[in-house]
Amino acid sequence: MRLTKVFVPDELPDSPCDFYPVPDVEGTLLAQVTAIACLATINSSTISYRSENEGKLFVNLVVFPPGRGKFTEKSASKMSGHTDGVSFPLRGQSDPENGRIAPSPDFVCLSALRNPNKVPTMVVPLTSLMEKLSEEQITELQKPQYMLGSQLTFREGMKEILGDELMVDNAQLLFYVDDSWWIRFSHRTTQTAETDDKLAQEAMDALKDACADCAIPVALEPGDIALVNNRIALHGRSKVGEEYGGQTRWLLRAYGLDISEINSEQWHEGSNFMLYP
Repeated sequence: MRLTKVFVPDELPDSPCDFYPVPDVEGTLLAQVTAIACLATINSSTISYRSENEGKLFVNLVVFPPGRGKFTEKSASKMSGHTDGVSFPLRGQSDPENGRIAPSPDFVCLSALRNPNKVPTMVVPLTSLMEKLSEEQITELQKPQYMLGSQLTFREGMKEILGDELMVDNAQLLFYVDDSWWIRFSHRTTQTAETDDKLAQEAMDALKDACADCAIPVALEPGDIALVNNRIALHGRSKVGEEYGGQTRWLLRAYGLDISEINSEQWHEGSNFMLYP
């Protein structure tokens, strides 16, 4: 869902060069308040995870300067289709080894402050993916035969809180929930549990190919907000480029989740928005 010109990003400083802090100026405050309101209208609370970016509710999506290793490379490059928080369970399910693990977000909220080169966010609807997959491939993707690793932005926080990154063995990628298909998947961190499982690998390869065929480019303009359903769509982006700071691309990202079934252990103590881990 794309909402056009729903806030006015005035009086912005140069684009930051890190995930946080978000500069405390009128344009960013308007973006944040509007995002929270948009998520509330679809019954989603704005949440974060302590394991990612120290639990900041909003983070900058910008290009990093040289010297930040994988973060610099990733911030400038193309990002393939994925669901955020992929190693967390879906809402309504539990992590097989740790019941404290909160579910992944229902929505990824992107608020555009700058996008001078009109770099598109790529959205991949699950309905389109399903049309590209055979019945046999869909069956394979529903089997608990995949491994899910934590995405890069969560890994250091996972090690601090859990002692290691969160890995999920024997995971399935497709789910039929309430008469609808849901997905959890990341090009970078998903693999087959058994390296010689030909059918599982072929099904995942078909899913990747379908992602490339079904991606819809959405070039957000300043003042736009995109609400990407993290259950029924993948998202990514085209290559951003290596320029940073100044007037370069700058989005704010937040997560939305229906928290009606979140239990007390899944919150970090003292916070009403920061989930575990």
